[in-house]
Amino acid sequence: MSKVYLKAIAAVLVIGLGGCFTVEVPEGNFFYPDSRVRAEKIDLPSAPPPAGSQTLSLSYDGGRIGTTRVRATAVPRPLILFCGGNLFRRSSGGGAVAEELSPFGDVLMFDYPGYGETDGTANFAGFEAVGRVIAREARAQADAEGRPLIAWGHSLGGIVCSAIANEVDADALVLETTTPSARAAIDEMVGLARPLVRVNMAPALAAVDVPGSLAGYRGRIVVLEAGKDDTLPPALSRRLARELRAKGHDVQTLVFPQAGHNDVGQQPDFEARVAAALTPR
Repeated sequence: MSKVYLKAIAAVLVIGLGGCFTVEVPEGNFFYPDSRVRAEKIDLPSAPPPAGSQTLSLSYDGGRIGTTRVRATAVPRPLILFCGGNLFRRSSGGGAVAEELSPFGDVLMFDYPGYGETDGTANFAGFEAVGRVIAREARAQADAEGRPLIAWGHSLGGIVCSAIANEVDADALVLETTTPSARAAIDEMVGLARPLVRVNMAPALAAVDVPGSLAGYRGRIVVLEAGKDDTLPPALSRRLARELRAKGHDVQTLVFPQAGHNDVGQQPDFEARVAAALTPR
């Protein structure tokens, strides 16, 4: 999700509290493909996956998919399918993801369409198309090696991973600092001024529904909530957990009070608490 765009909506409302406004929210406002990163001169760090990681050769209808597997642990430790956030690329975030998630198992990570080394257009249809290919590959590898499969989505990746975890029957799903829907994210940012604005969302955004996409999902769900998240505020993680429980899912919430949107994995109690949550009961 784009914090800058959500804050722009809030600013419009503050300026015009005396009347009603209509805000158009195109699908592309929430994505940061390479073209936008270059145009906005965003400096992404160089932090690729660790040396010795395996580059996979995968493709979908839109072209090649940039994919890496970090082999860190022996069977029967899990295989973790990681769906990154809006600025995630393997080249700039792969190292951090490997460091944070490798204690729990091997990690399979990929770039979204229009990001890094994956061809295609940045939109939800492309994200889900790529995600389905990666998910099937992850399921096949996990089954061949006798590993559980965990889907792990951070921020935007929570939406992507939820859409595919059900299809491949992931054993567990981790939703890190994400939202139940795009509309919920906008409502949270606008706050009390919400009645003063009409939000016209692109159909693909309006259709985002994490609890709905997990209908029938049988695995455990772990929600990671960051107490100081100013991108997707912690109220969204709480709402997500509440809606999932209302639909009968097995949900455990881990709250990290001092964490921001991107540093849950750097909290001193992260590894121990997540490991306990992921241990089969």
